Amino acid sequence: MGKQTFDNMRKTLGILLLVLFIASLAAESVSAVSSVKYGSEKYDSYVRGYSEGYYKGYNDGFKDGTTGKDPRMFIMIYYGPDSGYNGGYFNGYKAGYGIGYTAGKKSYIP
Repeated sequence: MGKQTFDNMRKTLGILLLVLFIASLAAESVSAVSSVKYGSEKYDSYVRGYSEGYYKGYNDGFKDGTTGKDPRMFIMIYYGPDSGYNGGYFNGYKAGYGIGYTAGKKSYIP
């Protein structure tokens, strides 16, 4: 009778352990999918600044290119990904301006 109780308890614990293992795998995959952060707030703000700066720089460069103005000169500074929003904005603006100016220059008719 003691052996039968032990076997039933072992089967019940085995099933419970299997259910908990499957639940932990499901929870792990859900948490991995919902994570959007890059691990650093500075890097997240850098990416946001870069995209906003790129958009603004492209528009300004395109306007200058289509009107025939000389391109703006930028100081040769590169801000790394840990520089936050301002560094990302500057890098994005500079990159977007160059591409926008080139595209605008192609459509310029003197």
